[in-house]
Amino acid sequence: MRSGSIHRRQFTVGVMATSAIAALAGNQNSHAHARSARLRLAGIGVGGMGGSDLASLSSHPNVDVVALCDVDSNHLASAGEKHPQAKRFTDFRKMLDAMADSIDAVHVSTPDHTHAAATMSAMNCGKHVYCQKPLTHDVYEARQLRLVAEKNSLVTQMGTQVHSTSPYRTAVQLVQSGIIGKVRETHSWSNKTWGYDGPDPEPSAVPASLDWDLWLGTAPARPFSEGHFHPANWRRWYDFGCGTMGDMAIHILDPVFSALQLGAPKRILSSSSPPPKASFGMKNHTRYSFASASPFTTSDFVLTWSDGGMMADVSEWPRQMRDGKQVELPDQGSIFLGEKGAILLPHVAMPILLPEEKFQEMKVEAQPNGNHYHLFVDACLGGTPTTAHFGYAGPLTEAVLLGTLANRFPHQELEWQPEPMRFSNHDLAQSLLRRTYRQGFEVTHLS
Repeated sequence: MRSGSIHRRQFTVGVMATSAIAALAGNQNSHAHARSARLRLAGIGVGGMGGSDLASLSSHPNVDVVALCDVDSNHLASAGEKHPQAKRFTDFRKMLDAMADSIDAVHVSTPDHTHAAATMSAMNCGKHVYCQKPLTHDVYEARQLRLVAEKNSLVTQMGTQVHSTSPYRTAVQLVQSGIIGKVRETHSWSNKTWGYDGPDPEPSAVPASLDWDLWLGTAPARPFSEGHFHPANWRRWYDFGCGTMGDMAIHILDPVFSALQLGAPKRILSSSSPPPKASFGMKNHTRYSFASASPFTTSDFVLTWSDGGMMADVSEWPRQMRDGKQVELPDQGSIFLGEKGAILLPHVAMPILLPEEKFQEMKVEAQPNGNHYHLFVDACLGGTPTTAHFGYAGPLTEAVLLGTLANRFPHQELEWQPEPMRFSNHDLAQSLLRRTYRQGFEVTHLS
């Protein structure tokens, strides 16, 4: 897949500080502040991706890591070696109780089912939050995090790091430039298969390093089973993860929603394979329609998501290159089909205008990379507002999670009413918008 710019006759897409990008920031965190010129950071979940997040955030010269929390003592010890001055905890609730006056911001990098509980607990203490994607496990949680963050003027950022990269920023500018006209449909896809269709997991001994009860947290109690949950396969299960859509659609649909300024979907229809009883299906195809057009879409615009090898019909896509061959589709990406052409956006590489011959004299000016982590820190210290704040990330997460729900009911079109937050035609899907937290793990504004 080529990732270079198309060039010859000058065609400028604009610079990063345009109103299109600024509009994503809104004023959700325009009153950001910190207690000092330095940011005192606590990490909740510091192994795996959490360790990577901690390293990236703490690489900012004005960050002091003051607390670490993880339910796995091995992860905690490893992070503690890198940040020996930080106090260590296994329960984030105890950390927040003990250090509320010593923390300015928190990053949350736990399995999906704990995202909202940890994030809301931190926001209830007035802390700014960087939370990994998908923002939440449930639709209701995403709505509540957005509302509380906005009410309390907190700085927030969802951990969709590619949101701030040059390819995705360039794609947003390119679509909004109007070079392909209004967009009539988009298709996005991933080859991943986050699901499980095998025998029930067999109980096994809990590793000595793991506090299994705290790992379960808000989720229903169940026995530990080696190889199925902690540390790597929790995404497959309804109780803990959000499947392939939660893992990859939250990334890949991000530039689609931001470029097209999409609102909430009106109808969602899945033609996926039937899912297992406790785990996500591994082959999904999901279609979204919307109540009204945005400034960048036609009135009949539709969006589709595919994963696990299911794919839309690509035969009519304008994929011609200058050499007469068709561009090879990436394993993961999106295509914007407009009135005047198309934009192919691999995950993660520069966008390509198609058919290439039509646009061969156009030059696409790449937008600069941004450090997604440092942008959050800077915003906490009073700088430019973030663009993946919960005011944007909450509705995006809601849309993605509506798709995961539709995939549980193949060939049953769900009709969505965003303001009352209800499905008007499906009581069972409605009951899955919000979990009941396990006793002892309730959280104010969520339970």
